[in-house]
Amino acid sequence: MDLLTAFYIVFCLFYLLLPSTYLATAIMSLARRKQHYTVDGELPSVTVLVPTFNEGNSVRRIIKGLETIEYPEDKLEIVFIDDSDDSTSEIINEFASRKSNVRVLKRGGRLGKPSALNDGLAASRGEVVVVYDADSAPHPSSLKKLVSSLGGDVVAAQGGYEVEVRNTLNKIVDLEYTLWQGSQLVAVPVIVGYNYAVKRSYLEEIGGWDGNALAEDHVLWYRIYSDEKRIRYVEDAKVKVLEPLTLKELEKQRVRWSKGSIQATEKIIRRAKRRLMPKPHLLNFLAYTSRYSAPSQAAFSLVALALILTFSLIFPQTKELLYPLIYIFLSAVVATFVASLLFCVRMGKVSRWLYFVPLSFLVMYQNILFFLVRRKEVSWEKVQK
Repeated sequence: MDLLTAFYIVFCLFYLLLPSTYLATAIMSLARRKQHYTVDGELPSVTVLVPTFNEGNSVRRIIKGLETIEYPEDKLEIVFIDDSDDSTSEIINEFASRKSNVRVLKRGGRLGKPSALNDGLAASRGEVVVVYDADSAPHPSSLKKLVSSLGGDVVAAQGGYEVEVRNTLNKIVDLEYTLWQGSQLVAVPVIVGYNYAVKRSYLEEIGGWDGNALAEDHVLWYRIYSDEKRIRYVEDAKVKVLEPLTLKELEKQRVRWSKGSIQATEKIIRRAKRRLMPKPHLLNFLAYTSRYSAPSQAAFSLVALALILTFSLIFPQTKELLYPLIYIFLSAVVATFVASLLFCVRMGKVSRWLYFVPLSFLVMYQNILFFLVRRKEVSWEKVQK
């Protein structure tokens, strides 16, 4: 075996690791059926927390959802933590005036979502705490399904989520969310910031949400796994959310996510020498990493294929040298494309698969952002939806 052949073999094994993991995860997801959870005995009391900041255009979505939620009213308290200076305050106050189990905590100025959640936690009493964003539109049965899935070392549950489609960009983002959730059926469920439930006892044990985090949800789920607890993904606890309509607003959102992810990783690594992924550590790490890297790698592979094919046409004498690279990059693309299709089949969103190519470039750009913002100061900035 010559040196060049050895290089191609090693490169192939390395380059196809994440696409292969992604494909294997997608195949396994097809075998996972929807699970149905029921509460043994009496339903626990629940606190729903809804932080609001100038949500006048969207807050009626969560109000409408909460009005139809299927949960005993005497076991449910709803707390809006409001920092708004627009019509939001008037809308939620009117809702509270009609419902005895709804309260509004008015605060002075924008103090941040983690702070709002902690204030809501301190002012409430439910055994289970559920978080919704103001633009959430939960299915009536979603709350009960979230609560029913908790128990034992499962201290948190993340419900299913999809985008309220208003333009093509929303369809691309909805595909992204579909692929994320398809992989959560197999390994490493995470918390995404809304439509999730956490045991109050666990929140109080860890001191609530990290008040200085840009991505308090990310810090929370890292903390849960580092404490060797579990998160459960509840597929049919559905909610529809609004996402940005423009690339400019989407970029603003993803910059904050990237910086928040970096902060979360650093915080948990500093606090203890514990692994950030549940057992089996390596397999879960690969499944989690492939979720974010494989689509990006597909975009890179498409660009690489175009460049290599162009180069081989200009310099035909290089064809033999470049052909192995063509097969490697093509294999990565095919594996990721097939995996994404299988995830879409499993999640019942096959039509979304048509947007996989633009999504792959979007994910690649987001991964680039992750490195660009590493040493950059990023402050919270409201994203228009």
